[in-house]
This record gives sequence, structure tokens and C-alpha cells, in this order.
Amino acid sequence: MKLEFSGAPEITASRQQLWQKLMDPDFVAASGPGVEAVERVDPTHFRVTSGLGVGPLKVRFKLDVELFDIVEGERLTMRARGLAPGSTVEVVSSLRIEDAGNQHSRLRWSATSDLNGTVARVGGRFLEMTARRLTEEFWTDFARRVSAS
Repeated sequence: MKLEFSGAPEITASRQQLWQKLMDPDFVAASGPGVEAVERVDPTHFRVTSGLGVGPLKVRFKLDVELFDIVEGERLTMRARGLAPGSTVEVVSSLRIEDAGNQHSRLRWSATSDLNGTVARVGGRFLEMTARRLTEEFWTDFARRVSAS
């Protein structure tokens, strides 16, 4: 099951402030629903444990996260690959920072999720709605927290 989402929140922060927050895995993970743990492997690789419920199905994913295609202060791509019992997930997110004037920035993001296995079969009818809601909540919360810091 393939899902695609995008958004472009305006954030009350400079490009540099926004970039610093994007490069802080603990700050980013704090906006992630169900994130239980983040382990920094190196500056561009992380291991994340996350538990999510999709309809009647509750699963815990162990994700390997990689940042690549990095142009400091401008853009990056994040790939998260993970496993849960009987399921796999891969999420690729492209992030681009733009000036929005007056010490504001715009974070253009797009995410493509590919889910297979039990999660896709059992949670199918709930999955798209839940994934969309969680993704939008994540980036909305991230933008709010960056603006407040």
C-alpha cells in the first residue's frame, strides 16, 4: 500500500534556526506520535522505536533512519525503513526550507510511505486516514515547536 502526503507550514524562525531543529533527532522525534526511543548512530543515521495503532491493530516498528541529499540550510531527504511483526514500512520524506520573509521560513515537505504485510492488510481501510492524520499532526507540531523555541 503506497501513500503520499505533502504540506508547507510557515514557521516563525529563520532558515538557520529551522535547519538546526531539523538536524536534531531528539527535537524531531518529540513531534513523532508513538516515538518511544531514538538512538543516534552517526550524524545522518538513527534508530527509532515507535508504537502505533491503526484501527484494531497495534504495532511497534523498529526503524532505521537515514538523512541524505543534504544541502545545509536548504534541503534534505529522510528515509525510514522498518519492521514490525509481519509488516514492513518505508517512508521517504523530502524537506526544503524557503524564506517566507520577516524572520519566517516555509518548510515544504512531501512524504511517500510504502506499507506491506499485516499492517496493510488488516489496517487497510483505517490506514490512509490514520497515516494522513499522523503525518500532518507531526509536521504541524514540529512547526509549532520550532516557532515557540
